[in-house]
Amino acid sequence: MAMRPGTKMTLRGEQTRDQIIQAARKLFTDRGYHSTSLYDLFDHAETTKGAFFHHWKTKEDLAMSIYERLEGFFQSNFFCILEEPGRAREKIERVINLVSQVSNGDGSYGRLFAMWCIELTEDEEQIGPAVHRLKVRWFSFWKELITRAQEAKDMRSDISAENLSFLVVSAIFGVLLMKRKGDAESQNTYEALRCAILT
Repeated sequence: MAMRPGTKMTLRGEQTRDQIIQAARKLFTDRGYHSTSLYDLFDHAETTKGAFFHHWKTKEDLAMSIYERLEGFFQSNFFCILEEPGRAREKIERVINLVSQVSNGDGSYGRLFAMWCIELTEDEEQIGPAVHRLKVRWFSFWKELITRAQEAKDMRSDISAENLSFLVVSAIFGVLLMKRKGDAESQNTYEALRCAILT
């Protein structure tokens, strides 16, 4: 059965959109939002200005599309864990292992998130407030897990859950930002983090 011309054009348009998103995600992760120009995106995605503007009006519109995927990644991989049954301590171990796996694989969502948290202000366009909301949610996620584990006497309680959550998130962001491709040291760092908060 032959593919209808409209279907073929739609498929090509979706592939171009994904190609631009992947290129932008890499550039935003490597260079930052502000240091990436639209011309960098055209070159890196090997696409035309027309193809870009067919999908987005501005660089920020593109960034918001990437942000939606970033938020979905955190929801489906991390935030959903709060609602699952099980002890908080086991969930903390699971999350640290997952963060380690993600940062040792592609890792670009985690690193991108860390970059944007540092680079973008809370009131900057649409993207800044969106990233700030996700950052607050990430801190709250850790604070809730730690609070539950402390209440169950499953982890140290000599440091407040709020301070520990700040320490954990800061350590994760630090590893993501310092890690270089092929660097195995981050695996040891996550293990050290696990030991520090759970023993």
